[in-house]
Amino acid sequence: MEFLSKRERLVLVAIAQSGPSGTTYSQLSALGYILSKNTIQETIENLYLQGYINVLKDGDEIRYIASKNVRNAIINLEFHKYRLAKNLTELKKKVEDISKMEKQQQAIAFKGILKDLLSSISSSIVSLLDELPALTLPEYMEVLENLYKEFLSKLSPLIQESMTEDEINTFISLVGKYRGEKDAEEIKNTLQKIKGGTENQR
Repeated sequence: MEFLSKRERLVLVAIAQSGPSGTTYSQLSALGYILSKNTIQETIENLYLQGYINVLKDGDEIRYIASKNVRNAIINLEFHKYRLAKNLTELKKKVEDISKMEKQQQAIAFKGILKDLLSSISSSIVSLLDELPALTLPEYMEVLENLYKEFLSKLSPLIQESMTEDEINTFISLVGKYRGEKDAEEIKNTLQKIKGGTENQR
């Protein structure tokens, strides 16, 4: 599986967020603070050739519309980002309550809520594999990377204990069996990156 590049995702998400009516090149030029005009134009061409967007001529105006598949994928992505944010809000509330417990009870309670969070993240990743993972997975992983830096890295010892090596291998094996080896390899590489980041925090 090959991910879309960062610039392709920037342009495609901007077009998708315009909904079924689409957007114009002049509106996309708002991305000019990070992408040159030539880059935007080249990216639009590439996205069109790959079937991610449609082009509609409306009088003298040309509109770029994300395909239905792309818009459905963005809906799925935004839902799982919302779900993650909601889980984090609940987690932070629980952390406040857990901090008032005795240390031994704290460790047990932390492991429990972290296991629930990681289970939710895993199910989100599997769900995102269903619709345009080349777009949704890297977008979701960026959110997870920021989450790790800001919050989860502080709890890395507990995270490691929450999911054993055997459980990780079993999960990857199941993905390979039911989703295919390419998806399994992608998830394996992602988990290795997260593990590497955790070890660097030690």
